[in-house]
Amino acid sequence: MAIADIITRIEQDAQAEADELLATARDRADAMVAAAKTEAEHDAARIRSRGAEAARVEAETLLANARLAARDGLLGAKREIAERVLDEARERLESLSDDEYAAFIAREVVHVAVPGQVVRVAAADKQRLASLGERLAAAGAPVTISGEAEGLTRGVRVEGDGVRVEVSPAAYVAERHDALLPLAVRALFPEEG
Repeated sequence: MAIADIITRIEQDAQAEADELLATARDRADAMVAAAKTEAEHDAARIRSRGAEAARVEAETLLANARLAARDGLLGAKREIAERVLDEARERLESLSDDEYAAFIAREVVHVAVPGQVVRVAAADKQRLASLGERLAAAGAPVTISGEAEGLTRGVRVEGDGVRVEVSPAAYVAERHDALLPLAVRALFPEEG
């Protein structure tokens, strides 16, 4: 065998070995690419699943928040309507006939008055409450009427010994606000129970 044949044979063996190594490397590379594709598909599926779950949770949260906001808006509107009813109650007390109004104010003064206190009348009610002194005396209230109640729109202010009590339709409704508001809501919205 000649050297040329030996070199050719070595080259052929080297080529065959290189081809075999290359084929093995290609097979391994193809297997790695296939494994990477499979892993990528699994990752993508997990990401899509997590994304879908996150979107579902976010949608449920948005829906719950929207329902709460709607409920809060409805409750606020109902409360506003009930507050208007209480305001109307105050206005009706203020628009009682002079005789009824004076009787109302006198009755409330008798409930809060103690001996020695002074009753001051709001300027707007001076004429309407002209009979107040007689009514209080008839009820045995130990107070005197003297002067004007500055800063008071309606009714009277009972003062003495560092105590000042407003007796007016506004004060009457305000003092009973927490009890009257639920009554107004139940009357306006009986389905609320």
